[in-house]
This record gives sequence, structure tokens and C-alpha cells, in this order.
Amino acid sequence: MNTRVEPPPKRGMGCFAKGCLTLIVLAILLVVVGIGGTYWSLRHVYLSDKPAPIPETSAPTETSAATPGETSVATPSEKSAEVRERLDTMKQAARAHERTGVELTAADINALIAANRKSRGAASVGIDGTVAQAQFSIPLQRLDVPFRNALGLGDRYLNATVTIVAPPGTNASSVQLSEVTLNGHRISAGLLDWQVPGVGKSLRTYVIKYANQYGVTDGEIRDGKVILHTSGH
Repeated sequence: MNTRVEPPPKRGMGCFAKGCLTLIVLAILLVVVGIGGTYWSLRHVYLSDKPAPIPETSAPTETSAATPGETSVATPSEKSAEVRERLDTMKQAARAHERTGVELTAADINALIAANRKSRGAASVGIDGTVAQAQFSIPLQRLDVPFRNALGLGDRYLNATVTIVAPPGTNASSVQLSEVTLNGHRISAGLLDWQVPGVGKSLRTYVIKYANQYGVTDGEIRDGKVILHTSGH
């Protein structure tokens, strides 16, 4: 008797995969429309016809070789695998009710972004002391954004910069964006709590979802790192 062998479960694509980029675009466009943006201002003021320069990590398929006398440097693929392993270890500790934490540098986060072909080149994160800044340059043509074609936005780019400050004890329910700019124009920093059209949920809902998935109870941005903790309860 033949037994059907189930394929191994696919590893999660992460928050910077196509789905999350779509949610980010929808939420930002909703804010623009909510503050009274017209179609003309949406197309010509808040969206751009050119991508913004985004620091891009080398593709994960590339390899790096050390020259004589140099120490070998991990490839982006190796780096992202190491970061995912640390996150999985934190998840296991949370399930075992163990108090633990993980520190993520900008390089760690950017390695995860570069490891996904759908987010590579569309986002980048930098951390300076206690301030994290995420840059996005997302071609709307790549995403299934409602009303994109009807409004003729397929040739536009969403170029955004988001700044986050997270003091000790910040959690998914309390984290706030301190500044959001769209194509150089400042918009509402309450982006996380705006409901996404057609979905009925806010971006904060997904932040909470991913925090719960990894057992993260609180965190902070300090010393150029994002530091995440599990409670141990």
C-alpha cells in the first residue's frame, strides 16, 4: 500500500515578504487618502515615478572568498540563516517559559530582507543608537494593490522613510512610529493603528501577531541594536 508522503512545511517568508509589503503600501495610501489627498496629489506628490536609492545587500546566492591574510566573511545567505536560527531558539525558549532575549543589528535585519527575493532591494533598515529608521522603495507594479490599475498607479513607486524609537519595556501594543515621510512629505505617525482597506485590520495587528509567534513580550532599541525579550512566564 502506497503511503502519501507530505512535503515538509515551508519556512515562513517573514514580515518583509510580499504580503507585508502589500499591507504597508495599503496602510500608507489609506493615510494619504484619509488626510484629504486627491488623486492628483496621490500620484504626483506622495508617489514617485522613480525609485529611491535603497542600500542593497548582496543577493543570498552570491559567495564571498577571503583574500590571503583576511578573515572570511559570512555570505548574506549564511547570515540570514544564523539570524533565523537565533529567532527560532528564542521561540523555543518562549514555549518553554524561559526568560531569554535576542539582539538584532541592522546588518542582521537587512540580511533577512536580502534573503527574500520579493523584498530584496525594496527595503533597508539602519539603527543609530536608540533610533531605528526603515527605508522603503516599493514599485506598486509588483504588488496586488486594490485600485492600482484603475487609478493608473502601476508606474508609481512608494518611497517612504519610517523612524522608530523604542525605550525599555516597549511591546507590540505600545510601540509607536515617531516619524513617517512619504516621497519627502511628512504624514501621520499613527500609521500602525489605521485599518487596512479591504482587510479591516491595522498594521499593529500584524506586529502583535509576529511578536506572539516568536514569544516576544517586550523590547527596546539601544546601542545600535533591536533587543527583544521573552517573559519566561
